[in-house]
Amino acid sequence: MRPGAFFPASVFAITVAGAAEAAGYLGKRAERLPPLRIGIGEDGYGLEPKSYEVETGRGYKLKVEATGLVECELVMREFLDSVWIRQLEAGEVEFKVTTISVVELDDEGEFELTFVPIRPGRYPWACERLEAQGLTGTVVVK
Repeated sequence: MRPGAFFPASVFAITVAGAAEAAGYLGKRAERLPPLRIGIGEDGYGLEPKSYEVETGRGYKLKVEATGLVECELVMREFLDSVWIRQLEAGEVEFKVTTISVVELDDEGEFELTFVPIRPGRYPWACERLEAQGLTGTVVVK
């Protein structure tokens, strides 16, 4: 038997065994999600929406808008560890980052996150130390 005779079969076995089953198609434009609005209501302890549902393998854009009525240290560590971050924009500045875990929203402002979910699950997020006031939510990745 000549050397390398089993190479094509072994590559095929690895490819089939490791095939991903993403729900989306990466070649499409990112789908814009409804904006996450933090600090709404008279007391500033409101937010909407409380949850998002997304699919693996599809691109999404999420704009986060803060009113500035409350300071929010937005912690989404588990969720952000389960996505591929394409881009983070704040104003006219684009950040090409591979990972983030917390974004501080001290004043009125916004940022936009473009991402692709890669791992299914249910991921909680919150404004740290403001969970009791209801500044929490979830992202469900299917």
